[in-house]
Amino acid sequence: MNKDAILEEARQWLSIEQEGFELHSKQEFTTWINTSNLHKKIYEEEKSFRESIKALPKYYKQKTALRVKSQIKRNNILAKAAKILLPLAACFLLVFSFYLFSEEETYKNTIYSQNKIIQNILLPDNSKITLDAKSKIEIIYSHNKREVLLKEGRAVFEVSSNKNKSFYVRSNNILVQVVGTKFEVSKEKDKTIISVLEGIVNIRLGANDKSRILAQLLKGDILDISNNGTINKLDKDSLNLVASWRNEKLIFLQIPLSQVIKKFSKYLNINVELDLDNKDTYPITGEFNVYEFNKFLDYLPLIYPIKIDKNKTNLIILKNNS
Repeated sequence: MNKDAILEEARQWLSIEQEGFELHSKQEFTTWINTSNLHKKIYEEEKSFRESIKALPKYYKQKTALRVKSQIKRNNILAKAAKILLPLAACFLLVFSFYLFSEEETYKNTIYSQNKIIQNILLPDNSKITLDAKSKIEIIYSHNKREVLLKEGRAVFEVSSNKNKSFYVRSNNILVQVVGTKFEVSKEKDKTIISVLEGIVNIRLGANDKSRILAQLLKGDILDISNNGTINKLDKDSLNLVASWRNEKLIFLQIPLSQVIKKFSKYLNINVELDLDNKDTYPITGEFNVYEFNKFLDYLPLIYPIKIDKNKTNLIILKNNS
């Protein structure tokens, strides 16, 4: 395995460690880190880097000042000219430092949630993120921007208000811009779904935060938008149904069984297959805990002619013809 792949795994383990190891994940981590000395080295370097990253702005300020002073010393200038240049250099340092600090990252973190929901991930500005299972985000803060890259899955964001520094969420080619609000972003292969629980959200296309606003969403709005900016659907929905997973609930209203299984699969360590006729959709209505899939399976044969075939690694849902 190359170093980049090991580094990515190390970042994931650091994220899990931040939330607290469970017994099985602690055992998996011990096996992983003892695989080789390179695993240990990269893990420790990344951990050390995260612990020291908050000090970066001060470091770069000192480094920039030293470079300017060194440059002045290297210039073979008469003492009289130096008296003129020193104030100018100080002005240059102030302007350059302002530009450097505005672009320099002050906080960066990558978090992957595996099969568990991670609640209340606290950011440096007291904003919070709830990350669904099998979801991945990269958080990047600088002096002039707050940004989260949603690389996989979905998340709910509770953003602290800062009128001078917008908060951005990138999903596929869609840019979500807010000042302070609460909303959900769900990334899928060819589209993104945004649901607003509080406040106002602007939707833009591409990486440019000055690009044209495609839609402005208010409380209760749900937007289904393709990666190319095409709006597939803009609707209102009950706030009780939006992001119910963050309360460890899945709520279904006449949802086909295949889609229900897809939603449950995020929280499972077992492969689930459907061996049913295509014409049989078996719609499901009900409220279930995301971690109580077995109770859902007990419920199925009571309402439909279905049986369950299960072993250690696979589970097959079959039509019961008896």
